[in-house]
Amino acid sequence: MVVQKTINNLKERPTDERKVVAGGIAITLIIVLLTGWAILFFKRIQSGSQTVNLDSGAQGEFDFSSTREARETINASRGQSNEDLTDYRDNAAAAQLRGEQQIYLQDIENNNQFGNSNF
Repeated sequence: MVVQKTINNLKERPTDERKVVAGGIAITLIIVLLTGWAILFFKRIQSGSQTVNLDSGAQGEFDFSSTREARETINASRGQSNEDLTDYRDNAAAAQLRGEQQIYLQDIENNNQFGNSNF
């Protein structure tokens, strides 16, 4: 009976006031539902029937131990160690140096050949 009087009273009011009352009822209902859900959720967690899993698939991608293992696997599949790579680098540097020395010696010979000509 009280509800019926309230509804009849709202029907006689302007639409703006009716919208405000409807919005207030909606907000109140959402707050009550969220509060009830939170209480039930935390009770389930406390009793142990609900487990919280904070792991996600993307976090595994940033695991540095898996990155290290992948690098070791790649190096093993190549069959090369760090010492092998260092040897390759040193050999390439020595070959480049020998080539530069040969060019330098050829320049000296060319200068002597043309520089000592008597006219």
